[in-house]
Amino acid sequence: MTPELIGILAVGATVIGLLVTFRRDARADTQALRAGFNAGLAEVRNGLADVRRDVQALTKRVSRLEERVSRLEGVIEGLFARRGARDRHDDAA
Repeated sequence: MTPELIGILAVGATVIGLLVTFRRDARADTQALRAGFNAGLAEVRNGLADVRRDVQALTKRVSRLEERVSRLEGVIEGLFARRGARDRHDDAA
Protein backbone atom coordinates (compact mmCIF):
# COMPACT_ATOMS: atom_id res chain seq x y z
CA MET A 1 0.00 0.00 0.00
CA THR A 2 1.29 3.34 -0.92
CA PRO A 3 1.21 6.25 1.52
CA GLU A 4 -1.22 8.09 -0.80
CA LEU A 5 -3.70 5.21 -0.72
CA ILE A 6 -3.44 4.99 3.08
CA GLY A 7 -4.07 8.76 3.28
CA ILE A 8 -7.11 8.50 0.99
CA LEU A 9 -8.56 5.59 2.99
CA ALA A 10 -7.92 7.41 6.28
CA VAL A 11 -9.67 10.55 4.99
CA GLY A 12 -12.53 8.40 3.65
CA ALA A 13 -12.93 6.62 6.98
CA THR A 14 -12.89 9.94 8.80
CA VAL A 15 -15.54 11.38 6.47
CA ILE A 16 -17.72 8.30 6.90
CA GLY A 17 -17.33 8.54 10.68
CA LEU A 18 -18.30 12.20 10.61
CA LEU A 19 -21.33 11.50 8.40
CA VAL A 20 -22.54 8.75 10.73
CA THR A 21 -22.06 11.03 13.75
CA PHE A 22 -23.87 13.95 12.08
CA ARG A 23 -26.73 11.68 11.05
CA ARG A 24 -27.09 10.32 14.59
CA ASP A 25 -27.02 13.86 16.04
CA ALA A 26 -29.52 15.07 13.45
CA ARG A 27 -31.83 12.17 14.29
CA ALA A 28 -31.59 12.95 18.02
CA ASP A 29 -32.28 16.64 17.34
CA THR A 30 -35.28 15.72 15.17
CA GLN A 31 -36.68 13.49 17.90
CA ALA A 32 -36.20 16.23 20.48
CA LEU A 33 -37.93 18.76 18.22
CA ARG A 34 -40.77 16.34 17.57
CA ALA A 35 -41.23 15.74 21.30
CA GLY A 36 -41.22 19.50 21.96
CA PHE A 37 -43.68 20.07 19.14
CA ASN A 38 -46.02 17.36 20.46
CA ALA A 39 -45.84 18.85 23.95
CA GLY A 40 -46.64 22.29 22.56
CA LEU A 41 -49.50 20.87 20.53
CA ALA A 42 -50.93 19.24 23.66
CA GLU A 43 -50.78 22.61 25.43
CA VAL A 44 -52.59 24.25 22.52
CA ARG A 45 -55.28 21.57 22.63
CA ASN A 46 -55.74 22.12 26.36
CA GLY A 47 -55.89 25.86 25.75
CA LEU A 48 -58.55 25.36 23.09
CA ALA A 49 -60.60 23.27 25.48
CA ASP A 50 -60.35 26.09 28.03
CA VAL A 51 -61.36 28.64 25.39
CA ARG A 52 -64.27 26.46 24.32
CA ARG A 53 -65.43 26.20 27.94
CA ASP A 54 -65.06 29.97 28.42
CA VAL A 55 -67.05 30.67 25.24
CA GLN A 56 -69.84 28.39 26.40
CA ALA A 57 -69.93 30.15 29.77
CA LEU A 58 -69.93 33.53 28.04
CA THR A 59 -72.77 32.40 25.77
CA LYS A 60 -74.83 31.43 28.81
CA ARG A 61 -74.10 34.77 30.48
CA VAL A 62 -75.07 36.72 27.35
CA SER A 63 -78.26 34.70 27.10
CA ARG A 64 -79.17 35.51 30.71
CA LEU A 65 -78.31 39.15 30.11
CA GLU A 66 -80.48 39.19 27.01
CA GLU A 67 -83.36 37.80 29.05
CA ARG A 68 -82.89 40.40 31.78
CA VAL A 69 -82.73 43.25 29.25
CA SER A 70 -85.91 42.03 27.57
CA ARG A 71 -87.64 42.01 30.98
CA LEU A 72 -86.52 45.59 31.55
CA GLU A 73 -87.76 46.57 28.11
CA GLY A 74 -91.11 45.01 28.92
CA VAL A 75 -91.34 46.93 32.19
CA ILE A 76 -90.41 50.20 30.48
CA GLU A 77 -92.88 49.62 27.65
CA GLY A 78 -95.54 48.77 30.23
CA LEU A 79 -94.90 52.00 32.13
CA PHE A 80 -95.10 54.10 28.98
CA ALA A 81 -98.20 52.24 27.79
CA ARG A 82 -99.96 52.98 31.08
CA ARG A 83 -98.88 56.59 31.03
CA GLY A 84 -100.14 56.92 27.45
CA ALA A 85 -103.49 55.37 28.41
CA ARG A 86 -103.86 57.73 31.39
CA ASP A 87 -103.05 60.76 29.30
CA ARG A 88 -105.66 59.84 26.73
CA HIS A 89 -108.19 59.18 29.46
CA ASP A 90 -107.44 62.50 31.17
CA ASP A 91 -107.79 64.34 27.87
CA ALA A 92 -111.21 62.84 27.22
CA ALA A 93 -112.59 63.84 30.59
